[in-house]
Amino acid sequence: MLAEWTSKWIKVFDKLNDIVIDDFDYEHGIRGLITTKHCVKCIATNQCWFVDEKNKKPERMEYSFEEILKDTKNKRGLYHYNCHCKEINIPTPKESEIELIIPEGKIGWLFKDKEGLVKKALGYEPNDEFLEYFKKQVLKSYCKGQYYILNINKYGVSISIKVKVEGSGEKTGKTYYVRSGWMVFSNGKLKSNTLIAGWWLNEVV
Repeated sequence: MLAEWTSKWIKVFDKLNDIVIDDFDYEHGIRGLITTKHCVKCIATNQCWFVDEKNKKPERMEYSFEEILKDTKNKRGLYHYNCHCKEINIPTPKESEIELIIPEGKIGWLFKDKEGLVKKALGYEPNDEFLEYFKKQVLKSYCKGQYYILNINKYGVSISIKVKVEGSGEKTGKTYYVRSGWMVFSNGKLKSNTLIAGWWLNEVV
């Protein structure tokens, strides 16, 4: 059964490649012999989920009229010539289907460097209770498609998620929106880059 929102979602899939961004370490990203057979963009997006909208999924390759006429062997692919990637329609993901990967250092950074924002601006104590609440809000926003792609490179697809936070304590009754940075990993996984990157300032999603 689909969630109440109905954004159309796709999964990028390359039937000739079972290597995904998760297979590479965070420090170095995509590298090795695999890059002689598949481009970085294809590996970075393979088996990842995206909303089927501009700025929320990888850009398709645009071909000129001349290139289309010359392509007698139908080699124009999704992202480049001879690209094997396809966009497959998938159901809108449920929050329970998304796995958040948060390195321990990211949590410590949130509680230390963002203590003022969490405590004074949002009204929460920077502790595990707030972290669990924030994670739930991240899941809700991502599944509603409230994000946009920042870039795609050898480290994967980085996105900025618009996270709704209801104020607590003295901030009760107020609603805030913050930016949260993540990498899109395969099959519904998100790896944290920056749990709270700052305020959401009029970005369109």
